[in-house]
This record gives sequence, structure tokens and C-alpha cells, in this order.
Amino acid sequence: MQRARLVTFGIVGLAAIGGALVLRALIPPGTAAPALLPWTDAAVVARGHDLYQRDCAGCHGALDGSEGPQEPSAPPHDARGHTWEHPDYALFQLTKTGEVAELCRTLNAGGNAGGNADGDAMPRFGAALSDGEIVDVLSYIKSTWPEELRAKQEAVNALYAAQNAAYRELIHR
Repeated sequence: MQRARLVTFGIVGLAAIGGALVLRALIPPGTAAPALLPWTDAAVVARGHDLYQRDCAGCHGALDGSEGPQEPSAPPHDARGHTWEHPDYALFQLTKTGEVAELCRTLNAGGNAGGNADGDAMPRFGAALSDGEIVDVLSYIKSTWPEELRAKQEAVNALYAAQNAAYRELIHR
């Protein structure tokens, strides 16, 4: 079953890359594609804050100084964590399906899948949150990072510009 999941993930990834290449060919040279995560949009960030407090802070910790666990049971999304190391499209996919989180946990545990400190896996928010709400939450998270981390994450995004563009196109249809 694990192999089938990895094969499915690989096929979905290849399809996304193929779609991204087609979309990239349609964008005139010199035209910047809109960002997948509009972290500078105050309305998006405000909605994301409320959703984060409701659905994420209990495991990942608060990002705004409000109440949250002292030691998050899941990786924190602030400068102590590694969220910024991932391109936007991967953060979206991880939040929606939880599959990337399962793969990372399996690799980090030497092949033994495990959950957080309480034994719980990353929830799949695809059924609980709309694609737009996932974008709102991730935009809020990104808005809290220091400029230095955002710059590093934008360098990662540059490597995956086609995938980010493909996801943005699919989400905003």
C-alpha cells in the first residue's frame, strides 16, 4: 500500500509538472506570475489568522503571541521551524492531503511512519477547508516570517515557479 501511495504521489507530481510547463509556455516572457500565497493581502492574512488559531495553533503553536502550546507537538511554523524550506505548492499539498507530511515522517523515522508526539498524524484538511481557506492559512503563516526567511523561501519558490503557477491556476479557476 505504501508503494502504491508513492507511485500515486509520483504520477500526480509528474502531471503537475507537465501542466505547469504548459502554463509557463502560455505566460509571455518577462511577465511575473501572481503569487500562489498572497501574504501581503491584509484581508487574506486576517482570514488566515482566524483559521490558523482554530485549526493549527493547537499542534504547531501560536504565531502571534497568543495562547498555544509551549512546546508544539508538530513542527512550528515560525523561525524555529522549517516550513519556509518548502515551496508554496508543496505547503498547499501537505495541508490539503497530509501525504507529504507522512512521507517526511517516514523518511525522518528511518522508514517507520509515525505521528506527532501524541501519535497523531497530520490531519488532511482537504475536506475541512476549501482551497481558498488553505491559501489563507498559508498566507498568514508566511506573513509572520522575518524578511530574511521570506527571502530564502522565495528563492526556493523560484526553483518551483512552474509548479506554483500550475497550482495557482487550478485553485483559482
